[in-house]
Amino acid sequence: MIEVLNPGLFSTVQDLGRIGYQKYGISVSGAMDFFSARIINLLVGNSEDSALIEFYIKGPTLKFHKTTYLAVAGDCEPKLNGKKISPWRRYKVSPGDVLDVGSLKSGSYGYIAVSGGIDIEPILGSRSTYLRAKIGDKLKSGDKIPIGSRYSLPKLDYIPRGLIPRYSNNVEVRVLLGPDDDHFTENGINTFLSSEYTVTPESDRMGYRLKGPRIEHSDKGPDIITDVVTLGTVQVPGNGQPIIMLADRQTTGGYARIAVVITPDIPKIVQVRPGGKVRFKSISLKEAHSVIIETERRVQLIKKVLYGDTIYVRTSIGGKTFDAFLEILPR
Repeated sequence: MIEVLNPGLFSTVQDLGRIGYQKYGISVSGAMDFFSARIINLLVGNSEDSALIEFYIKGPTLKFHKTTYLAVAGDCEPKLNGKKISPWRRYKVSPGDVLDVGSLKSGSYGYIAVSGGIDIEPILGSRSTYLRAKIGDKLKSGDKIPIGSRYSLPKLDYIPRGLIPRYSNNVEVRVLLGPDDDHFTENGINTFLSSEYTVTPESDRMGYRLKGPRIEHSDKGPDIITDVVTLGTVQVPGNGQPIIMLADRQTTGGYARIAVVITPDIPKIVQVRPGGKVRFKSISLKEAHSVIIETERRVQLIKKVLYGDTIYVRTSIGGKTFDAFLEILPR
């Protein structure tokens, strides 16, 4: 098991979410930066959807009571038994070892994955914490967290530098306009797509509230008959300030939806801290599908690199940096 010595700022257990229950009013929840969560799980030999620890800004201090392996995802300088270790690298730990994650230097959310995954009892098919429904709770000092024993370690014990996600506090995210774009004037939509918005301190796992130029509604107004709220939905209430709905979003809502952030860009937005800047770019459904396919190919590529099926090389030619991949074919 893992013993929590210090929980950090806001640490919870998450996986990839509680799928199939939105029709009953139950949020999906799950990791905010699901891309980082997926690949750090792969590094310790877990399936991509295994439960891990998510932390916000300041990570926890944990004591291990079982021999296992761990890896930390995020821009931080964790310490193992007081000695600095690297994020995005796998380490073996023994009973009595203490991990002090410290604080993120950039980004908002980090992850701690252990081989075998966090093995708490699933609720409705998921181990994800959802505080608003009192499913699970934040980590507290003294908590004892069970961990699993089934895993298959990859050959490589680190994520190559060129494959590590890099996040900025000033981002452009791609959106599909609608489904309620008729509730906005042409000027309102132009304002939305041409303006810069600031992430406010009121933002949380439910949604990021933005502040910037007011988005003008049409004569249909800001309200709709209550309808579905999906991941990345951008609602605009009467004050004209957009809200991006995220992991702990409600399942339905009554504010007009000007757009939806495409799924692969969600990790970019969740890693923006309060005070960071966000801009929106409209793309087509076909373009969105291409980005999703590209993202999934990247995950599979990382998996192949970790398990030794593909060799990754980063090289510089003429002052420009290139990523090169060599697939190892069976004889």
